[in-house]
Amino acid sequence: MELLSESEKRELGELARRNIENMAFPASEWEASTLAEVLTFPRVSVTRPPDHELIAAEMAPYHCHSNCAAQQANDTEGRSRHVAGWIVYGVDLILHSVVRIDGEWFCMTPQIVPTPSQFQFIPDPLIEWRLNSDGEFNVPYRRGVALPDALRKYPEEHIRAWNHFRQLLAEGVSAFDAREDTASKMGADFRAKGIL
Repeated sequence: MELLSESEKRELGELARRNIENMAFPASEWEASTLAEVLTFPRVSVTRPPDHELIAAEMAPYHCHSNCAAQQANDTEGRSRHVAGWIVYGVDLILHSVVRIDGEWFCMTPQIVPTPSQFQFIPDPLIEWRLNSDGEFNVPYRRGVALPDALRKYPEEHIRAWNHFRQLLAEGVSAFDAREDTASKMGADFRAKGIL
């Protein structure tokens, strides 16, 4: 892995803080049943073009929904279609947007940390976009419920990870290093429980 600059470490640390916090919401029957339903949907293989090409096309790192909406809106030939759904990430599903162009699936979102050029994605035809209460930006909904960032198989593990991450920050650990420690601890916990 190539070395990251201090600004990239800060950005990744802040991104990790937001992601870990957003994954620590309380468990619900709605989440469990939605996860079970979505896992029955067909999967597709999505290709991520090289990051330098995405950045040259003015796509923003970690802003998948707006990137794909922009790709569709700016496609003068009308070949691009913004599709919302879920990245298969271990035992969780992460809310994500991609585009379908002439029958092929593409991720339009550059990443700071190198990631695989292909991944499994579950298109979800039940996701719809609504303007927020201020009418300023679109919010994803599914059957009338505003969507969280993920559907988790083990919500309690994500809550535990958020508590661990916050404790490290309180001890003065940088968000980047807390990210690494929390990911390592969470992976070890999952392996110990036979989840991974």
